[in-house]
Amino acid sequence: MVRYFGVDVAVYQPTSMSNYISHGAKFVIAKLSEGLSYFNPKAHANHAYLHAYHFATFSNSVSRAKKEAKFFVHRAEIEGISKKRYLWLDWEVGDGNVVTRSVPSNTAAIIAFMDVCHNAGYKVGLYSGASVLRNNIDTKKVIKRFGNCLWVASYATMGRIDTPDFNYFPSMEGVAIWQFTDNWRGLNVDGNISLIDLHSEKKTNQPTNPKPITKPKEKIPKIVFVPIINNNPNYKVRLLDSNGHYQDKYIPTNSNWKVWDVKTIKNVKYYKIGTDKQWVPAKFCKV
Repeated sequence: MVRYFGVDVAVYQPTSMSNYISHGAKFVIAKLSEGLSYFNPKAHANHAYLHAYHFATFSNSVSRAKKEAKFFVHRAEIEGISKKRYLWLDWEVGDGNVVTRSVPSNTAAIIAFMDVCHNAGYKVGLYSGASVLRNNIDTKKVIKRFGNCLWVASYATMGRIDTPDFNYFPSMEGVAIWQFTDNWRGLNVDGNISLIDLHSEKKTNQPTNPKPITKPKEKIPKIVFVPIINNNPNYKVRLLDSNGHYQDKYIPTNSNWKVWDVKTIKNVKYYKIGTDKQWVPAKFCKV
């Protein structure tokens, strides 16, 4: 499990990240935007280190969520946020954002926002307090769609914390980052510890579906049924049905058949023939 420290900053923090970096921070998440009009005027100064977050004001509105996401993506592109980085949705109480609507409607709006960012080519994540994530969002749906992408705020105590005590870790599925203090090392900045590699080239929040390796299919011929005993106009032969059961059938000698498939069953080559698509031994047929 990857564990490294990072900070999240807004307009209240200095533009230089050097002090945080010198204290061991390996990543920075900066507030980039809020709602449909606000953007952080300091964000551009630190984009070499940046992941970015957007403070939501859409509550449970899917249409508003999509508009805010497009505004966020537009600002990220203007500021030159690399698509190797994460765009985080900060969905919590404040600035008119309501979290007490129904869990399904809250979740639908959140996923709509994250989809816009994801479809723009960014990695995505969701930030909130542990209580909101547990009680107001169906995080299983979010994780199923985007992988381990939860950024969870949960403090053992208020005030300065330098190193997180994992006895207070917010146990839940899908945690990517734990925000464990609002005053890391006395620097008056939120302190976080990452449990995933935020700078990995691989987009871990996108499920990979490699194409299966397929063998070239054997060319399927048209065949004529020619039983070994050619003087019997209706030769009785054991055929395999689609359920793998043997049945005795009479097939007219020299009758023509369309072959649907070819396969080997117990080291014997068979053709699938007829409207009922049963298997006949290839030794009774000629191409």
